[in-house]
Amino acid sequence: MKKSTIGFFFILIIGIAGILGWKYLKPILFEKSQLSTSDSASSLHTIRIGGDNYLGYWFITSPEMRKMAARKGLRIDFTDDEGAYAQRLTEFAGKKYDCIVLPVNSYLEHGANHKFPGVIVAAISESKGADGIVGFADRFPGDKINDLNDPTLKIVYTANSPSSFLIDLTIADFDLDRLQESKDWQVEENGSAAVLKRAKKGTGDVFVLWEPDLSKALKIAGMKYIWGSDKFSGYIIDVFVFHRDYLKKHADKVRDFLNLYFRILGLYANNREKMIKEMSKSTDEKKNTIEAMLRKIDWYDLAQNCKQQFGISSRTGENVQDGVINTIIACTDVMLRTGAFKKDPLQGNPYLITNSDLLKDLSRTRVMSVASGTGPLRDFEPLSEKEWPDLREVGTFRIESITFQSWNNKLADEGKEIVNKIAGILTNNYPHYRVVIRGHTGPGGSEKENVKLSLERAQIVAQYLVAVHSINKNRLKAEGMGSSQPAVKKPGESVRAYRYRLARVEFVAVEEDRI
Repeated sequence: MKKSTIGFFFILIIGIAGILGWKYLKPILFEKSQLSTSDSASSLHTIRIGGDNYLGYWFITSPEMRKMAARKGLRIDFTDDEGAYAQRLTEFAGKKYDCIVLPVNSYLEHGANHKFPGVIVAAISESKGADGIVGFADRFPGDKINDLNDPTLKIVYTANSPSSFLIDLTIADFDLDRLQESKDWQVEENGSAAVLKRAKKGTGDVFVLWEPDLSKALKIAGMKYIWGSDKFSGYIIDVFVFHRDYLKKHADKVRDFLNLYFRILGLYANNREKMIKEMSKSTDEKKNTIEAMLRKIDWYDLAQNCKQQFGISSRTGENVQDGVINTIIACTDVMLRTGAFKKDPLQGNPYLITNSDLLKDLSRTRVMSVASGTGPLRDFEPLSEKEWPDLREVGTFRIESITFQSWNNKLADEGKEIVNKIAGILTNNYPHYRVVIRGHTGPGGSEKENVKLSLERAQIVAQYLVAVHSINKNRLKAEGMGSSQPAVKKPGESVRAYRYRLARVEFVAVEEDRI
C-alpha cells in the first residue's frame, strides 16, 4: 500500500476520533460551563431511595427538598414500587438502592431473609390512624377487640403489608388464639384498594385498610370502626434504612441528606398552608382530604429523633427514650408469638440494625418541630370507685401465667419477668389506656377467701407496676373476682391445662366511652 494511502486513512481515523471525542466532551464542557456560571453546586451526588406513595414520605420528594438538595450537591432519585416490600428488600440487598423507607416491622420481616443489609439511621413518622380495621355492624355486633376472636368471620386484608401486621399484633397482644389456630377467616387481597372494592360489594365481614381507603370504607352504609393505629403507639413507625456499604463509603452524604431533610421539615412546619397546597398538587388529593390525612401521621424532627427515638441526650440528666429499639423489640415479639419468626433473627440484640452516630453529629443543630410526635405521656386524673365502672372495656390483653411465692403471695422471679413484659406493652404501646387488673382463682374453698386472695394478688401486681416501672397509679385499678369468672375452655384443651389457667391475673384496657 502506498504511503499516501496510509496517510489518508490515518488522517481519516484521527478526524473520526476527533468528531466522536467532541460529541462526548461537548455536553461535559457545557455542563461545567453551566455549573461555573450558576448557583448550582459543582457536581451532584445521587442518593437512590426505594419507597412508595405513602404520604409520610412526601417530604423526601417535596418541591423544597428537590430545590435545596440540588443547591447542596445532592440529587434524590426516589422510586415508587407501590408497596412491594419483599421486592424492595431484594433490590436493596442487591444495591439497586442506597436507602429504603418502610415500617420497622416490614424491615424485620423481609430484611431477615437478606441478613439485614442496612441500618436504621432515623425515624420518619408514626401511623396514628392511617391503618385500621372496620366491619359491618350486623355481621360484627361486638364492641371489644377480643370479639374478633371468631374464625367464622371473613376478614379481608392485604398480605405482607402493614394491614397484615395490624392483624398480627392484635392477635398477639389480645390473645386471639382461635384466629391463630385457624386460617378459615383469612381473605387475602392485593392492596387496600382491592379490599375496599370487596367492602363496597359486601363480600366479607371485617376489612383491614389504609388511608385513603379506610375513610372511604367508613362511608359505606352499616360500616363501623373497630380498631386501628390510633389506639396504640410504638408499633407502626417508618424509618430511613441506609445500606451498610453505602454508609461506610458516603457517611458524609448521608449526614448531609438527614440535615437537609430535617431542615425541610422545619420549613414546611412554619408554612402549613404552603405544605398542604403542594401536597394536594403532588398527590392529586383535595386540600380537606390532605388535612384529614395529616392528622393521622406524626412526623419526627431531629430533636424528637434524638430524645424520643434514639435515646440521645443533649445534657446530663435529660429524660430520653429508646423508641426505635422498643419498636424493634415489640415487633419482633409479635412475629415470634404469631409464628412469623421461628426464632429471633437479631438474637436478642436490636442494636444490630440501628446506627445513631449521624444523629449524634447533628444533635447540635437547632431544628423546628414539625409535629407533636409522641408527645408527653397522658396525665391521668384519679377516678372515684363510682367512675371506674362507667369506662368502656376495649379489650383484655394476652394472659400469661404470673407466679407468686406461695407462702406470702409476693411475685416470684418468673412472675416479675411476665409483669415486666406487660409493663413494657402498657408504657410503650398502649400508654393512653387505663387498666383494670383482675385477679382470678380456681373453684373450691370459701369464695370469700377466693375473692380476698385474688384481690391481694391483683394489688401486688399493681404496686409492682407503680414502684418498679413508674406507671401512674391513677391508671390502675385492682379487682378480685374470686372464681366467679372462669376462663373459657379452649377446643381440645386438657382438663389439667384448663385448671392451671383458672388462677390468673388479667389486664383489661378501658377508656372513656367517646362513641
